[in-house]
Amino acid sequence: MKKVILAAALLITMSSSFAANYTSANAAATLIQAGRPNTTIPQACVDSYNAMYPGATTLKWARKGEGVYQVTFLYGGVKMTARYSYDGTYLGK
Repeated sequence: MKKVILAAALLITMSSSFAANYTSANAAATLIQAGRPNTTIPQACVDSYNAMYPGATTLKWARKGEGVYQVTFLYGGVKMTARYSYDGTYLGK
């Protein structure tokens, strides 16, 4: 019985930790940086990204300069990046 409970606890812990690393493309995007916790990504960036890569799995957002945001994601099983300006203009990879 102890083994069953231990296995269940381990399974729940692992699934929770993996789920925390990924966020869906439709979820509100936040940026975690030293000194700037929970900085919100402009909605225009998120909307442009969702339109360009429907169904992508977001791995992380990062601020890459004044008004430039980069998203790292999985699309069709391939790890990719894209950069957007604060107003949602696509800037390239």
